[in-house]
Amino acid sequence: MDKGKKRIAVIGAGVSGMSSIAMLKEEGLEPVCFEKTDRPGGTWFYREETIEGVASIMPTTVINHSKEMGAFSTFPPAKEYNNYMRHHEMYQYLMEYWSKSDCFRHVRVNMEVISVKRTDDYNETGRWIVTTKSLITNEISAEVYDGVMVCVGHINRPKMATFPGQEKFKGKIIHTHSLKGVSEYKDQVIVIVGTGCSALDAAVETSSVAKQVYISTKTGAHIMTRVGPHGKPMDYVLLRRYLANFLNYWPRDWCSKFLEKKFLDSKFDHKLYKVHPKHRMLSKDPIINDHIGSKLLSGSVIQKGDISHFTETGVVFSGEHQETEADTVIMATGYTWKFPFLDDDIVIQEEGRFKLYKCMYPPHLPHSTLVLVGFVLVWGPGMPVGEMQARWAASNFSGRSRLPSVKEMEKDIEKRHSRNSKWYAPNDKMTIRVDFVQYMDEIASLLGAKPNFYKMFFTDTKLFWKLIWGPSLSYQYRLQGPHKWVGAREAILTCKERLMFPLKSHQCQEERGRKEIIFVKAP
Repeated sequence: MDKGKKRIAVIGAGVSGMSSIAMLKEEGLEPVCFEKTDRPGGTWFYREETIEGVASIMPTTVINHSKEMGAFSTFPPAKEYNNYMRHHEMYQYLMEYWSKSDCFRHVRVNMEVISVKRTDDYNETGRWIVTTKSLITNEISAEVYDGVMVCVGHINRPKMATFPGQEKFKGKIIHTHSLKGVSEYKDQVIVIVGTGCSALDAAVETSSVAKQVYISTKTGAHIMTRVGPHGKPMDYVLLRRYLANFLNYWPRDWCSKFLEKKFLDSKFDHKLYKVHPKHRMLSKDPIINDHIGSKLLSGSVIQKGDISHFTETGVVFSGEHQETEADTVIMATGYTWKFPFLDDDIVIQEEGRFKLYKCMYPPHLPHSTLVLVGFVLVWGPGMPVGEMQARWAASNFSGRSRLPSVKEMEKDIEKRHSRNSKWYAPNDKMTIRVDFVQYMDEIASLLGAKPNFYKMFFTDTKLFWKLIWGPSLSYQYRLQGPHKWVGAREAILTCKERLMFPLKSHQCQEERGRKEIIFVKAP
């Protein structure tokens, strides 16, 4: 280790944590990453077991964003990869990127972070004491770091709903966080509570073996398919700069209605299926599922209202008097956030709002040496956002960038809260919701990496129009600014080729023989 380098502790080796390692290295800093499990990958390393505080997926999970829209800014996915990668393919892409960036040697696995405390000289230095416990030897150790990046996400601690009479129920109640294979639900009657992505995934998967599946919802949802117009990925079609500008200058409610009619109802009439919510499409996360329509049409999944109460052998739905018998109830009721290793006065949530500058920095701390990465809800792909956050944070740690005054940060937080109150449906995470293109531009501007469109119009017209009318790709933020990438322009102009290639199945199969990257623990 170079003693002259700042040492930054990274908590969590999921996508945001590993991106943080790569960005810290890019900025010439020394990352030390602590991972609770036995390998990096977070959500995308599939495990049969469920671990408390660790994100979980089903064996059939497919990513909700297409490969080009969710790509890292200097690492386009291989043309052979499917546009919507299955979890093992997604994990392989991540491993390739992290191997190329030499991230693995900075990860300490089977290490649980117990606490993050200010040092005695924190007011002068901004340093932190990070105390960890080895889950192999139970040894506890503490080290001082110049900065801390918290990268544990917000979808790892299940939130369970409660209903009257629930304690009487003699069947099984689980959260989707614990749902893996579905064979044990063969010939059962299943009730699923919720209409988020995990709820619909659970309904579709269990209905393939269950006797009957009921899905209980009190709000409805806007359901979007992965396949968009002309068979292209939906996010590839929707996340474009001209559409983002359209949203900025026209009433958001009107824009939502337009998008709902053009892109959603033509495939899945929400009123016909009685799932039309009170909120508009852009005011909440899109619910992505390709198969729920056919399941509802076949009757293998039946939609019901909210649960009124439980009985010993089932539930009674609101507006009904007769019991619906059930063997298993699956709660798809979301997650709660928790940073058990941080003091309560670090991340503050008051009256439903998080006090975080740009959804990252606690403004009340006198030093910008603790930052949250990936603690954000994106209307769009999350991976490029986490990378952009990590890139800006690394720039702040190195001194290349600086945060504004406390007064300016608090003003920005209030402005975001006021805007989000109008834009998004109210809930406890409303203040960390962001629109993909707008937020990427926002952070890139602070970093000096947002493309100069005025200059580009005169110097590279082809690229200019591609960025305005084409998909909004992460590579554009490597055209200029710190650590720009010489391959960025080419990656933007050739994205359609990579999108089309896996659809030419005969070519794709011939060229798929890619080398698998395997994580080897450091001795």
